[in-house]
Amino acid sequence: MSDRPRAIPRFVPSRRRFLAGAAAATLLAACGDDDNGPSGTVSGDGGSGTGRDGAGASDGAGGDELSVVRFFGPFFAAGELARVPFGIADTEGILPADDVPERLTVSVSDPDGNEVASGIESNVRVDGLPRPYYSFEFTPEAPGFFDFTATAEGVDIVSQFQVVGADDPSVAGRIGPGDAMPALATPTVADPKGVTPLCTREPMCDLHERTVAEVLGSGPMALLVATPAFCQTVVCGPVLDILLGLVPDHPEVSFVHAEVFTNPSENQVPPAPDDFAPVIAELGLPYEPVLFVVDADGTVVDRIDYIFDGADMRRSLDAVG
Repeated sequence: MSDRPRAIPRFVPSRRRFLAGAAAATLLAACGDDDNGPSGTVSGDGGSGTGRDGAGASDGAGGDELSVVRFFGPFFAAGELARVPFGIADTEGILPADDVPERLTVSVSDPDGNEVASGIESNVRVDGLPRPYYSFEFTPEAPGFFDFTATAEGVDIVSQFQVVGADDPSVAGRIGPGDAMPALATPTVADPKGVTPLCTREPMCDLHERTVAEVLGSGPMALLVATPAFCQTVVCGPVLDILLGLVPDHPEVSFVHAEVFTNPSENQVPPAPDDFAPVIAELGLPYEPVLFVVDADGTVVDRIDYIFDGADMRRSLDAVG
């Protein structure tokens, strides 16, 4: 796979009626939208499918206008770098790669309406995934609802992301860059710890031979928390397959995959706390997939959440080996 994003044709959405009567269409985010609802309440392409707080709410009105599909929840913390991933959709769902621009320019406004960042370029990402997405990085200084405007070909699409205080329960204790990775006794072939199936990929992947605790500190490592068979976003399965394809290129890195559920065939709907594998509580994860990249000293050097493609994963892995 190439580091370069897939080449996307010039954005010419003339077939979409939202441009028929205006040079630009602006779709406002639903102020105060709560992305924390059960996935069963999120329709279309974005539901997390795990019964946990997840990505996928969509901003925008009806008709043929474009809208932002938020591949994130309100889990950004003030003072921390936020990676904000999103897709573009119309009433038929998320647009395919051939119908979206290669690059967007993003600006961000704070809760008082002041522009605090501008000119952020975001290239479309689609390396190995069935749907294109964009992301941008921004460090919010205070809690509140921040607007962001994605612009291409004179079209503005406006959405919003929520920032909470660093002591908010949704982010307090979260493991991220600069933190020590806990010595987790993740399930293995020899000791599945009640997790069945140990891997929902078909066929089962081979990243369940050693625990995080066993490989931690012996060299760089990567931990992917994802459930390939039970992810309605059609993201978890592909990211595991993409990661497996990157393993030969990083011989110094130890790779571990951890499933989300203990026994999905017996889960409640939505799942109860006991339905989740221990790694979920141990890492404080309210969603998946999440990739942790850890250096030889056991320090997390990168964490990628919600949705990520081969180029995103390759860049993170290249930082450690």
